[in-house]
Amino acid sequence: MKLKSFLAMITTAVALGLGMMASAPATFADGYQRVKTTWQSSPNVFQVKSQYKNRKVYLWNSTHTKKILQLNNYPNTNWYRNHTYTYRHNGKLSVYYGINGWTPNNQYTQKGIVWRGYLRPGYNTNYKVWNNLQPGNFSNNQEYAKYIQESPSQHFSKMVLKLFPNTPLSWKLTSERDAFPVQTNPTTGVKSLPSFTDVIVFPSVDKYFDRAFYKQDVSDQKRLKLVKAALEKAGYNQAKRNTLKDYQIGIFYFDKHHQEAVDQYPGIVLGKPINK
Repeated sequence: MKLKSFLAMITTAVALGLGMMASAPATFADGYQRVKTTWQSSPNVFQVKSQYKNRKVYLWNSTHTKKILQLNNYPNTNWYRNHTYTYRHNGKLSVYYGINGWTPNNQYTQKGIVWRGYLRPGYNTNYKVWNNLQPGNFSNNQEYAKYIQESPSQHFSKMVLKLFPNTPLSWKLTSERDAFPVQTNPTTGVKSLPSFTDVIVFPSVDKYFDRAFYKQDVSDQKRLKLVKAALEKAGYNQAKRNTLKDYQIGIFYFDKHHQEAVDQYPGIVLGKPINK
């Protein structure tokens, strides 16, 4: 009995020791100790801050013992965050992002970690080399408007916006249409989104934006004619569209059908901003 008890004590001690080792922070060769790991959701796209554009900003391996690449050697790349790590080094805590890069020609860089202080949220603003970006990862109206004007993929979007000459483009309305269902007041019938009221959607128009639904090889001019005809049938001819000064417009378009079976609410949406 004593021998069995002694062996049981040893087994328990070993098990506890292994458990302590598994839960202990990871310490690497050069003294960096990872003390926390978390998953991230939004924002998840980043760029090197302007003040570090001419400095060496390195992507390290996960143990912070080897340099993988220099971010500034990839000036047109978008950097996507997958994890956030907290490291202890020389008694101080630092937060790093686990990232990898996505280039305009759909190539991915190696994964690694970078100090978060080097980065700012948002897309790479060289939109002349970027196409078909998701609206939710922009930061403001100015960035989204610049993307619409400069990206080769947004030629059709610019054509459609000219149909609404007095209605300002809204990135916020675009992103809310993508992220939230349109709510309908059961009493008044008024449609709304979190920041907009009197929301107007056009299912008969939107189908011509969706390349999963409509022909992929149709010209922009033909697609525009179909959009104009659908708007007029819905009661929004050019004279009506010219009066929409109190509204804002959201627009979302991919010029190539992408991986999803159906694009995320491609098309246009109108709404009046709610003053909060």
